[in-house]
Amino acid sequence: MNLDSLPFDVSYQIATSLDDRDLIHLGRTNRGLRELTESDLIARKTVQRCLSFSKEGQSALNHRAGYTYRKAVGHRFDIHEAVATAAPYSVSVLAYGADFLYNQGYLCYRAGNDIRLLNVHAADKQERVLNLLDLLRRLHPGPGSPDPEVVNRVSLLRYADGILVFRIEAFAADEDMLVAIDIATRARTPNKKRLLLRTRIPSSAPVFVRHCQTYMWYGIFNAVGGSNGLWAIRGVDLTDPNEPPIAFPLDRVVDGDVGQSLCFEIYNEHLYVVSTQATSDEDERYSSYYYWLCHAPRNKRRKWSGRLWRREHCEGPINEMWTDISIRTDEVTGRPVILECRREWPDGKSENHRTNYTLNLPTPEEALATYGETEPIFFNFRFNSPGCPDKTGHPNEHRPAKRLRRDYHAEYEPTQDQNKRQEFIAARTKHRSYNLNASTFIDLVNDPAPQADGFRSQDRLRLRTVSRKRKCPVDEGGEEEGTKGLLFRPTQHNEDGSPVEGSEERFVSRGVHMWPPDDCPRELQQILCPDSRINTIKAISDERSLIYSIQCAGLPMGHKALVLISFDPQIHFQTLSSLQSIKEPSVPKKIITVKAPQPDQSNASLVREAEPFYQAIKWGYWLR
Repeated sequence: MNLDSLPFDVSYQIATSLDDRDLIHLGRTNRGLRELTESDLIARKTVQRCLSFSKEGQSALNHRAGYTYRKAVGHRFDIHEAVATAAPYSVSVLAYGADFLYNQGYLCYRAGNDIRLLNVHAADKQERVLNLLDLLRRLHPGPGSPDPEVVNRVSLLRYADGILVFRIEAFAADEDMLVAIDIATRARTPNKKRLLLRTRIPSSAPVFVRHCQTYMWYGIFNAVGGSNGLWAIRGVDLTDPNEPPIAFPLDRVVDGDVGQSLCFEIYNEHLYVVSTQATSDEDERYSSYYYWLCHAPRNKRRKWSGRLWRREHCEGPINEMWTDISIRTDEVTGRPVILECRREWPDGKSENHRTNYTLNLPTPEEALATYGETEPIFFNFRFNSPGCPDKTGHPNEHRPAKRLRRDYHAEYEPTQDQNKRQEFIAARTKHRSYNLNASTFIDLVNDPAPQADGFRSQDRLRLRTVSRKRKCPVDEGGEEEGTKGLLFRPTQHNEDGSPVEGSEERFVSRGVHMWPPDDCPRELQQILCPDSRINTIKAISDERSLIYSIQCAGLPMGHKALVLISFDPQIHFQTLSSLQSIKEPSVPKKIITVKAPQPDQSNASLVREAEPFYQAIKWGYWLR
């Protein structure tokens, strides 16, 4: 009996047990199975089980007009394939600015005296504009106009849920100002207060901000005796601007460099902190840990802290220059996870490569239900690395289990030919990130192209991706058991002898992908790298796109071009032209000739609507 001849109820049970990627592949087997997987009833189960916390899943579950469950599954698959194979759908210059943020699909950038906000994911035809000089008059009322040079001392810190937080340096003597403003549209609540927070902070002190629509956390680093110091944390209830900020003392485990050994993130209004730096009395002779804590909002006493096993020292040394750590939200489970990328020399050998590790954090509900409101807790999960024997006298003495393969992703297979890796040194890697949903390393690298004379070279920006996929569960080649056709066996078992879920999974690399190709049109390279030399680049990526700022001749002083590389076929800017339609080389384009669109001055609102910069720039291409 063939699979496509099974009764529908049996096929339904099979199809609904697959994830979104396997469902697409099943539908590509033959015409009969394609008709089966086109069923929105089956796709609905897939969305509920695998995509409910993703943007595509939310659009389908909230019944967005014309967005079916099957379309959500296919849309997410297309994005992941484009990311994994370095095959973007479009590239364009969205704007130019002196500073920018990119979060939740919104590009927030400062250009001239304005801060502008564009919904990139929706390819909006209007963007919101905040005039900084108007805002400064309200922040510092008095005779005379504010100094126009003040806008050049504005640095953008965070944008989320319609709220922008920025810093004004040297606003007063030895003090800066931290400002939070609601920049969302006001169709239904035109009289709602926009200025949510303004507070003085020490000049030049490091600051972090994390917030959602209802609550904001910010921290100020106070240096004490050289490099040592303390983060002073404040929590602000954004639903009640009259409520003063609450000071939250942090535990002593919070230490390290933000982004490398320390990270902060907000999850359901709670502040999560993770550090890899041990305190002086912690025993790390053989192991290192993630030290984490979670603060609840509006309550100084409700907090939890603990540690999670990270690695054994005998696994080999680490190149700290390449280490990145962050806290993400898993799109499948909706829970917070630690995401760390480390470049290691496994077992101390000469071979070194990057590996990405993920580890679940307890949710606030789990911590509260199990340990109460104020009692500190410690999660001590440890996993054994092959070749690392147990040490007598070690804390938490017991033989741990191995890591699940799904929880770590090595950039290369041990047997992969080093000549095919196409690696780049840190100085030429302008941006590096990991797309958790597509299981892909993403790098933006400077790969100079040799010129015809063979001596000179011109800087060239390229994408480099390394991805993996789950193997067929059947050991077709007899790699492990010596017998072909057997299922891969679980590598871990519970105390009752039952196999650990996921321990039977195996993965295989999809290789290294570089884009654009060496023979790409000159116009494509011109938009990716407008100048012949690359200086400092700032880049931010999300699950479907990457935006970076790059030097471009002719722009106002301090401004750079903001370039979008999109992996989403539904980010559709109408000003794009087809790259395939270009036949003759054109003169290099300069966007300085574009006059910035002026906002609508018909009302006196602090935040106005205006045409986006990209409509006047008109510089971008559809790639396929």
